[in-house]
Amino acid sequence: MELKQSVQEYEIPHQLAYYECNELGHPTLSMVMSMLMVVADKQSDQLGLSQENIQATGGTWVIVSFEGTLDLQSLKIGDTVILGTRATGYNRFFATREFWLRDKDGQKEYAHVQSLLAFMNLTSRKMEPIPEKIITAYQAPKVKRVPRGRRPKPIAADALLTEKRYHVRYFDLDANRHVNNARYFDWLLDPLGEQFLTTHQLKSFSIQYHQEVRADHDITSEFTMADPHTSLHQIKSNGKLCTKAKFSWLG
Repeated sequence: MELKQSVQEYEIPHQLAYYECNELGHPTLSMVMSMLMVVADKQSDQLGLSQENIQATGGTWVIVSFEGTLDLQSLKIGDTVILGTRATGYNRFFATREFWLRDKDGQKEYAHVQSLLAFMNLTSRKMEPIPEKIITAYQAPKVKRVPRGRRPKPIAADALLTEKRYHVRYFDLDANRHVNNARYFDWLLDPLGEQFLTTHQLKSFSIQYHQEVRADHDITSEFTMADPHTSLHQIKSNGKLCTKAKFSWLG
């Protein structure tokens, strides 16, 4: 297999394990997003920008939004895939990064994801300008305005909602002391229930993070069906909107 491993583009191979897949043997969205974060970390490490080095600046990267297209039903336990990423642009406050998951022969793409990132001060937990010495290492173009992507449609105030409550555990946190971004996908999708999830195929999604979910808090995950093939979701904590998302389905 041929891998891209330059400053601009970086790929690694990965074999799907049973714990990354659902009861039907296909990888879950939360696990795919975790895999894609791994390849981003690998590229950063190669550029001398390990998490330790980045946090030495007093800040860290945070995800503002994701959007992507998927064909995870074509994958199964034991398949070898290629995970890839590249930085696509930045300005003073935001950066964009692209991800893909493809077959080892380069003939088929199973996932393609766009992300919007910002830089957060670890002490104040507020956004701050991206340090130039960090972002220039990726050799992405500097632009006046970065694309914000498709923002998920808000749920109407009078919509019929289905909800489920969860408690944020210590093990939901990552090294940046906030909830791992992939964890939100489990919270968002789980209320749909086994019957729906095993009979429908996820084709695309968009998610926007508004506010951090804190450790030891309780959250409410709510959704409504906008139509038979579109679900709208939101996560709230203490009555405040933390995350909203849209998922498109076949089935």
